[in-house]
Amino acid sequence: MIPDELCTSDTWSPLAAAAGHSQLAGVLGGFLITAIALLFDRNSREGVHILALFSSAVLILMLDSFLFSLISGNQTPDAGERGAVCAISWTQTALATGMLAAGTTALFGGLGWMLAGHAVNRAGAADTDDIAAYSFLADLGGWLTFAAAMSSTLILSETTVDYLRAVYDRSPSDAVVAAITTTAALAVLVEFLFVYVRTRELRRSLASAAEQTRLALRSIKVATIGLVGLAVVAGWFALSVPRFPRGWLTEPNLAVVAVVVALAFAAPIFVATAICYSVPSTDVRRIRLRGRQSRATSA
Repeated sequence: MIPDELCTSDTWSPLAAAAGHSQLAGVLGGFLITAIALLFDRNSREGVHILALFSSAVLILMLDSFLFSLISGNQTPDAGERGAVCAISWTQTALATGMLAAGTTALFGGLGWMLAGHAVNRAGAADTDDIAAYSFLADLGGWLTFAAAMSSTLILSETTVDYLRAVYDRSPSDAVVAAITTTAALAVLVEFLFVYVRTRELRRSLASAAEQTRLALRSIKVATIGLVGLAVVAGWFALSVPRFPRGWLTEPNLAVVAVVVALAFAAPIFVATAICYSVPSTDVRRIRLRGRQSRATSA
């Protein structure tokens, strides 16, 4: 079946939505640039974590805005090449959506660190009655990160199904849909467990008067390198798609489809999970161990 001039699949058109998505990615990237400029004036440990996430997110969101703007300029001919042009548009849209999801999750991950850092810094000098409010603020940062990661994961699962429906011109098999849905559900479960454990540790530390709350700066190399790598590889692949042989697109090449699914679905979910792993918390066991060592030394 020859697609319409807007490459519509399941009542949704990637060409009609591309301009709005480009503006959204650009606005989010601009917001992060402003936030980075303000963070340079903060002398705090958690500022390093926030700057790393925000800087990586700026790159992927700006490239994503450019990619969506290119998609909005795609023109479908009256016949002949329309199927290939629509396949290109859907492939680029799937990749750009994955980049947008990863960048947005990083934005909320950094926001969560800002909220937790503010709560910890103020809780040290706060009255006992106010500790609960600051604990809630710290929890909110972690759960906002989870909400962004969960939403991105679910959106990407639906986008992947739509992409497969568009390029194959038929609905994916039940087994494929089940595999995508199960993968997304497992990812959401892992993200939930990471955030639950991290926020619980931080909440207990804030509530304990015997322990000094100190945010644990877990390694964020996986999340930041993943963001940068996804931006470069997915962006390059999306720009290279128009130069692929038309037969690889109109009669989808399995290798090409697998790479697109990996970059548009698996990689962004992995990055989102890594961001959830690095949500603000405190290493209670390490603090207790230091306390025992100091008591043993004094004895």
